[in-house]
Amino acid sequence: MSGSWHDEIDRAYTELEESQQAIARVQHDMADRRITVRSRNRALSVVVDAQGEVVDITFHSRGYRSMPPRELGELLVETIAEARRQAVAEVASMFSAVLPESLPIMDMINGTADIDEMISQAMRQVPDLPGVPDAERG
Repeated sequence: MSGSWHDEIDRAYTELEESQQAIARVQHDMADRRITVRSRNRALSVVVDAQGEVVDITFHSRGYRSMPPRELGELLVETIAEARRQAVAEVASMFSAVLPESLPIMDMINGTADIDEMISQAMRQVPDLPGVPDAERG
């Protein structure tokens, strides 16, 4: 292996390690992340974790007792949905700081990313390496 290829591999390995450490920090930060959203009428608050799971609901007055059940249910659903939207946006923001801009982060979070296509695109960007057949690069 020539010196320049060895240097390139070392550089790539160092970048990979740095990326893994940055992602691990984001994952650690997410573990304790909580998002709180107050309802439009200020009667209640919903707290979700970074995955959008409801971890707490707080009623700020007794006003909810006089609300028709349907209205209270709609208020809860609306507030939980907003908290989850904010959680997704926050997670996307956290990961966009450490992942390449070209990655479809929201698609990955939502589960709609085409991973096979992402791998194919990455392989097409690999420069022609001596001794590596085209079939092995995708």
